[in-house]
Amino acid sequence: MLKRLMILSLMLGLFSTGLSAAEKDFEPAKKPGLTLKKSDLSVIEKATNKNFKGLSTKEKTLLLKYLKDYAGAAKHQKNDAKSDMKKGTKDPVKPKKPTKMIKKVSKK
Repeated sequence: MLKRLMILSLMLGLFSTGLSAAEKDFEPAKKPGLTLKKSDLSVIEKATNKNFKGLSTKEKTLLLKYLKDYAGAAKHQKNDAKSDMKKGTKDPVKPKKPTKMIKKVSKK
């Protein structure tokens, strides 16, 4: 019984420590700025039924606005440049210019 209690407390301690460490890397969720109306929900339903094809430009801009609002309000990873550098991720590599000159063949 004592062994089971020790194993359970050890597992619980490790699990809770892992959760608290993971929470530090995320921004908390916020309340979205937009409130969807019935007409907004009909646009979303139309888009999902048509698999996002055949939508007007106005409907597409509304959907993009909703998605951007939701993406800003949802819980997400912190965007910290210092932590990215520590993890070894770098900015995208820019293509290098060619070093050798290519001779152009002239047509006569």
